[in-house]
This record gives sequence, C-alpha cells and structure tokens, in this order.
Amino acid sequence: MSNTKKMEGLLNHRLKMVASFIRKGCSMIDVGCDHALLDIYLASIYKDIKIIASDNKKGPLEGASQNIKKYHLEDRIHLKLGNGIEPIEEGVDTIVISGMGGLNMIGILKYQTELLLNVQTIILSPNSDTEKVRKEITRLGYKIENEQLVKEKNIIYPVLVFTKGKRHYSRQEYLFGPILLERKDSLFLEYMESQKALKKKLLEILPKKYIQRRMELKRELKIIEKNL
Repeated sequence: MSNTKKMEGLLNHRLKMVASFIRKGCSMIDVGCDHALLDIYLASIYKDIKIIASDNKKGPLEGASQNIKKYHLEDRIHLKLGNGIEPIEEGVDTIVISGMGGLNMIGILKYQTELLLNVQTIILSPNSDTEKVRKEITRLGYKIENEQLVKEKNIIYPVLVFTKGKRHYSRQEYLFGPILLERKDSLFLEYMESQKALKKKLLEILPKKYIQRRMELKRELKIIEKNL
C-alpha cells in the first residue's frame, strides 16, 4: 500500500473531498482543526505545503498535537490557539473551514476582512445555510471556482471553493450552486429530491400567517422542480 493511500485512511469522505481541492505548495490555515487529521494528511503528501492548524479551544489542540507528534510532523504543522482566522500569518493564501455551521463561517470571515488581504482561496464545507455562505462570501470579493457534494453517514454536504474575483449569480445559483446545477450528477439529484421533500414538509407545517416564508418555499420548490 502506498503512503498516500495509507494516509487517506485517516480521513472520512468529506475531508477527502476537501483535501482534493487544496493545491500543493499553498500556505494554508485550517480553522477549527479538531484532531488535525486533514493537516497530517496534507503534510504527508505535499512536502512544500505550509500549514497552520488552529482552534479556539485548548482541548482539540492538545489532541491535534499528540496526533502530529505520532506522525513526526511537528516541524511541518504549526498549531495556534485563537478565534476564527485571528491566528492567520502573513503569506497565508488559503483558508479551510469544514464541519461548522454556515453562519459561523460567515461571521469568522465577514467580520475579519482585514485579514483576507492576501487570501486567494477559501475552501468551506458548511453544515447548514449553504445559500447564505455562497452569497456572503461572494460579497467579500470572491467567486465560486468549484463545488462538489459528498455523502457522509447518509448526510449530503457541500464543499465550496472560492477564489478572488467577482461574478454575478442568480437566486437559484446561490440556492443550489452554479457548478452543481450545471453538472447535475447523481448525488446532486439525490440532494434535490431530499430538499424537495423537506420543503414540502415545511409548507405543510408552517402556519399560514408566515406569508413571506411560505412564498419563499414555493419559489424554491419551483426551482427544484425545474432542475429535476
């Protein structure tokens, strides 16, 4: 078994997808690194990558430190304690955040824009509020370069890649992703079917007094029907 294949065993499907979008030779910060498994994998396969693994809690960083020492990567992965992207250093060009609520991701990036000056790529895999993530990150001066869905324990998650630049998107592109809508692979269609069922259920239980939200749900259902 090759070392790359062996190291891939550290990652779940979601982190493998995130890793596939990270280019060799970049200088990155992994925000909310947890056990630093993504960082260990990347440092093992890319000898020229620079990695900051950060978290706002000491517990995860202690676990990450033990894992990094296990693989003898102390000189390759720099652990830092801090909120959001505060631990970023000059020269970092890539931000990675995975497994966090979309609104938290937006808050981390939207209210620390002065730290984004040299950041060319932002890779996000939110647990929720994907439409808002697309909308708010593009407002920061980034465009959607790539996106993919991945299934982990019967839940479908997006992985979004933003790069510096400006591009206009329609409401349906913010809602379901311009590249995903164009590609329309089998997992995307499965995701759309699940969204269709969810939004129909919401319409059934949502009181009629919530007129605006009911109208939004009906519009979203029309977009889904159009793309199925």
